[in-house]
Amino acid sequence: MTGDIGYLPRLTSRREFVDYLEGHPVPAAADLEHPDATRKLVKTYMLETAGSHMQMPDLASRLDGRVHLHRLDDTLYRVEDADHGGRVVGLLEELDDRHPVFYTKMAVEHSDRWVRQRVDANPWLDRLWLSSPILFELWREVKATTSPQRYARLGFEHEARYEPNDDPEAVAEDDGDDADYETPSAFAERRRSVVTLTERLSVLDDKLQRLIESYDPLRSLVHLQMPAAGRGGHRLSYDGRATNRSDSFADHRATVRRILALYRSITEHAEDRLWVDTTDAGEGGFKISGSPLLIEFGEPLSEPLFNRFVELALERRTSRFRIGGFVTRRGPTKVHVVAIDRHLWQPFLLEATNRHLLAVLPHGTCGNTVHRLVANVQRELAPTARAWLGSESYDKAVADAARSAA
Repeated sequence: MTGDIGYLPRLTSRREFVDYLEGHPVPAAADLEHPDATRKLVKTYMLETAGSHMQMPDLASRLDGRVHLHRLDDTLYRVEDADHGGRVVGLLEELDDRHPVFYTKMAVEHSDRWVRQRVDANPWLDRLWLSSPILFELWREVKATTSPQRYARLGFEHEARYEPNDDPEAVAEDDGDDADYETPSAFAERRRSVVTLTERLSVLDDKLQRLIESYDPLRSLVHLQMPAAGRGGHRLSYDGRATNRSDSFADHRATVRRILALYRSITEHAEDRLWVDTTDAGEGGFKISGSPLLIEFGEPLSEPLFNRFVELALERRTSRFRIGGFVTRRGPTKVHVVAIDRHLWQPFLLEATNRHLLAVLPHGTCGNTVHRLVANVQRELAPTARAWLGSESYDKAVADAARSAA
């Protein structure tokens, strides 16, 4: 039944929607098609557009024509989708000029698909990519600000997506991205580590570092549930989804705003450090500014693993890396890519070897590219990978950004 999807009522003001999402009775909510829809969890999808350096179309023009935005106030819109019979699929809020967020009560299989369809075909939008260093920094914030008797939940995942196997269909079918349905290749065995820890903060603080040092996949933190001010918490995912498992939507929104402040700080810092530009130095000379992004894998990749990574991650349109362009082989384990970032269609240069990725990002490239590369390399290729913004450690840059955003 369509009522099971989790549509919102057709309310007409921010106050009505906030009351509804807080769980308060709203008379205008009588058009709900299913009585238990009010109990569905709120999912928040944090999105990236572009910085103030780029002129962008208005928010409505960045979505396809089947999606209609109805303005409720200066920054909040009701979202209706013709493919869902014109029903209200969620709310879109411009929490700042760079990061709109989409709130929905649709069941996660529907909301994930809806967001993926909006983002993947749209160069004006990308997900927020909460890389492991960013999630670990948020974990340190949780430890510093929360009672040690509270519970926290951490999820670690490393899927060896690019490891070769003996199934020829797996090589042909695997597109390096999420799939809604299983294909024959989905049954091919490959190494995958998924660990979820739900424990008191005091126990995790005492044991976690030793666990990480003994098992490399635990360096790939992909989910974190931050305790709420009251009961429950806010579950963050590496691809920018936050699920409200607390009893307060207002607390959830405040948590999302805090994450966006950290994310924007590190993104803009990365842009300042990395953007390569030239300025006229006089007498026919030019001065070059900027630094490369370096992601070191830790352990060298085997030649078959490297080749499969190039094929599925750098050459395929559907890869999570969202990179297109022309790949030139420079050796058995080295390629050069004249790349296009499918977010904003920005060109950049990429060198990939079995030891590292080296990217040169021209002025105007979105710093979100950095987080996307780091997050997906750690989750799918090398959990021990480390990144550098020129000579500065990416981990240090994230920690500094957290302090400046506090």
